[in-house]
Amino acid sequence: MTAVLGLAERMGGSVLMAARSDTVTLSGFVGASRLAWTGAHPWHMGERVWSTTNPRLDTWIALLHTLNLDPTPVVVSALCADFEGDQWSMPGVHPADLWTSYGIVVEDLCVWRPLLAHFVEQLDRGHAVLVEVDEFHLPDMVGSSYQRVHAKTVIAVTGYDRDAHSLRYMHGSFGGDVGGEDLDAMLTAGIGSAQLPPTTTLVRLDRVAVRSPAERAVIAVALARLHGTRFPTQNPIRTFGDALRSQGVWLSGGDAEHYQRWAFATLHQCGAAFELGSDVCAFLADHTEPVGEAVAHLRAIARGARTLHKRLVRVPQSGLIPDISQTVDEMARSWDAAMLVLRPAYGI
Repeated sequence: MTAVLGLAERMGGSVLMAARSDTVTLSGFVGASRLAWTGAHPWHMGERVWSTTNPRLDTWIALLHTLNLDPTPVVVSALCADFEGDQWSMPGVHPADLWTSYGIVVEDLCVWRPLLAHFVEQLDRGHAVLVEVDEFHLPDMVGSSYQRVHAKTVIAVTGYDRDAHSLRYMHGSFGGDVGGEDLDAMLTAGIGSAQLPPTTTLVRLDRVAVRSPAERAVIAVALARLHGTRFPTQNPIRTFGDALRSQGVWLSGGDAEHYQRWAFATLHQCGAAFELGSDVCAFLADHTEPVGEAVAHLRAIARGARTLHKRLVRVPQSGLIPDISQTVDEMARSWDAAMLVLRPAYGI
């Protein structure tokens, strides 16, 4: 890691110092002007096998996109996706990778006073805040969880209008506002009967470095070599296939909600991780790295996970477990083929 950090420091890049002058305080609004919503990232649109990953990573992708920063270097770790027994490792971003790639500092925010006071303090400094909230109060979840289901998620707080009592936020592929009773409830919900404060993360943006495509490629290669030391030692698809044989039994005895929770932790995270991995390899191949052949193999795994999702979704209703051995075997062979390309380049 020291070598990677040293590389970023030597490269320098163009640093945008986010002083308080970058914040907008007119008419009671506080927040960095550069954090105004600019639309969804291409990974959240178009012909994707998996248009979402998980709430935290999707929010990071949206935040980086709004800052006009390519998220590709910070998702390199998706290449190391592994099966953990009861879930696939969830693709995400590592604080060290954010610092190395773009000079973004991520720290835990100690909540010792009302949440809104912390938000205003950090927004006035030009920063953003990630916070766990209840989807029940998020207007972008209309038709899903909004005012219907209590579910934990993560949003990025990017602005607050004191006059309108309205909070500007990003949630996955969405950017908008929440105010009124919804905002009041969201700010005071806490976690559990003890009203414990939610996990809150400070995203410092005062040393953001803008990288050229060539600089991003150099950093991505360095991070691939770092994370390549964590490539699974065994084929995780085959391990997952073995687990599916036993998990299918209790899937058939559950309900649709039970299945969706299981599928999100397993098939969804598997598919999303390897699709991001294919994006990473395509980016690296465009910058002369010898990993172009891995792109199709990794995307095949993502498609295979989607196929399994479609075939298994009716198991709770029917009680019948289809034969998925061919799909699993094809995914496993694709992983082996991808590793034949990636290990010589970045593994140990």
